Amino acid sequence: MATQGLTIEALWREVAFHPNENQQQAILHVNGLLYLPAGPGSGKTRVLLWRTLNLIVFHAIRPDEIFLSTFTEKAALQLKEGLRSLLSIATKFTGTPYDLSKMYVGTVHSLCQRITADRRFFAHRQRGRVPAVLDELDQYFHLNNNKRWSGLTSAAGLADTPEQKINLLMSGKASLSKYAAVTSCLSLFNRFSEECLDPVPAKSRTDDSTLQALLEMYRGYQQSLALSERIPQTDLSLLQQRALQVVADHSAGGQVFKHVIIDE
Repeated sequence: MATQGLTIEALWREVAFHPNENQQQAILHVNGLLYLPAGPGSGKTRVLLWRTLNLIVFHAIRPDEIFLSTFTEKAALQLKEGLRSLLSIATKFTGTPYDLSKMYVGTVHSLCQRITADRRFFAHRQRGRVPAVLDELDQYFHLNNNKRWSGLTSAAGLADTPEQKINLLMSGKASLSKYAAVTSCLSLFNRFSEECLDPVPAKSRTDDSTLQALLEMYRGYQQSLALSERIPQTDLSLLQQRALQVVADHSAGGQVFKHVIIDE
């Protein structure tokens, strides 16, 4: 990609950006892992945007070869707008348009959902089946459903006062609150999902009968999501696990992105 003698320092001068030595090193780093710990207001996001521009404009990395994510919709919008603004400045000098339409830039969850449908991650380039994603409130109502809750607790051997047993294990209080039991279960299930815990087979994982029952409930919860609608459902934690599995299942999945950049 021709830059017509343009340098990144010239772009910094154009926008009156004066990165310090550490910021310059981070922006210009293109090979190997890079971890940037810094406090609020220190310019982490700005550095990551300039680093992304450096890769695209000066190192011929295609936008669709970069995974750039953050954890809130507001921050994701700032990433998109900031990158478009910086690349438009580069275009003034190079005359080269930079198409971001295929770039993975957004929240982690939105990009994980996108991966599940991206043909590049499937052996025969078929389109993956995109699951319906439950947010935190949807997830609560799904598990709190009387019939589903009763079925899951009974199947796990907690038919007799399940809320009391769950709350005693999770909080040390023998409360009969169903709300407390459901929210505690969801918090635990999300942690299981984020740790990629396989509940099958769930037998003999622990000597604690209530914890063993919760593992059984987690397995039943996963099955209820898969079977509850014609379109499979997932929650936000399982969505990340699902995207990871899609990438891992395809032999070339790890080659799609040349750079993975996380703004957290």
